[in-house]
Amino acid sequence: MLAFAYACCKENGGSPGADGQTFEQIEAHGRAEWLDGLAEELKQKKYKPGVVKRVWIPKPDGKQRHLGIPRIRDRVVEMATVLILAPIFEQDFPDEQYGYRPERSAHDAVRTIHRWLNQGHREVVDADLSGYFDSIPHHELVKCVARRVCDGAVLKLIQQWLRVDPSLGT
Repeated sequence: MLAFAYACCKENGGSPGADGQTFEQIEAHGRAEWLDGLAEELKQKKYKPGVVKRVWIPKPDGKQRHLGIPRIRDRVVEMATVLILAPIFEQDFPDEQYGYRPERSAHDAVRTIHRWLNQGHREVVDADLSGYFDSIPHHELVKCVARRVCDGAVLKLIQQWLRVDPSLGT
C-alpha cells in the first residue's frame, strides 16, 4: 500500500516539504529502503507527522491563501490512509455530489446540470465552503470519522495530522 501511495504522490509532483527532501533524493538513496523504514515506523507506532511548510498562493482577486506542503513521507502516509478510507466514506455521498470525489470533475457536474436543465429542472444548489478546513472543529470531525472507522491507530494518525500547525513551517 505504501509503495502504491508513494507512486500516487510522485505522480502528483509538488514541492518538497519543510525537510527539503525530494523524490529524486529518496530514489537516489533507495526507494524500497525508504518505504521499508516508513512501514517500520508505522508498525511500531513511532511515526510522527512533521512540520508543514507554508507557502502563499495568489488568488485572482489579489488576495493570497496559504497552502500547507507536508513532507513527502507524510504525503505518502496520508495517501495510503485516503486509499483505504475513501471507499468507506464514498458510500455516504449522494450521487448528486461532485466535489472531491474520485472519477468526478467540475466538468462532469456541469454536464449533469445541463442534462437536468434540459429535463425541466430549474434549481441548482452550489456550495463553496471557503475557509472551512481552516476552522473545522477537530474533535467533532474525529468523532464523525470514529463512527465509521474503529481502528485506533488510524484515528490517532488523523488526530496527529490535525494537530500539525502549518504556521510553524517556513
